[in-house]
Amino acid sequence: MASLTPAGEGRWAVGGVLDFDTVPEIWPALDALLTSTSDSQLTLSLAQVSQANSAGLVMLLEARDRARQLNCRLDLVDVPQDLHDLASVSQCEALIAEGHA
Repeated sequence: MASLTPAGEGRWAVGGVLDFDTVPEIWPALDALLTSTSDSQLTLSLAQVSQANSAGLVMLLEARDRARQLNCRLDLVDVPQDLHDLASVSQCEALIAEGHA
């Protein structure tokens, strides 16, 4: 199970497992957040992500791309080491680097 919850002041928290089963459930909420926000900057904390696979990585990359299309800055913070490792193996580590890419 994955969750997306407000954390105050333009910050949101993603928690749980980001995998092939949960990403299709959480992506619509994340996309709606990006589409409906009036903020020009959002911060997404991944501190509560307990596990992630390539589906979670792709979702984060898509979220960054979607934010860019909407002229919104999406900062990723507290990125778990396993996501960094997966991104490194996939040669896209710079795309999920903490902060804005």
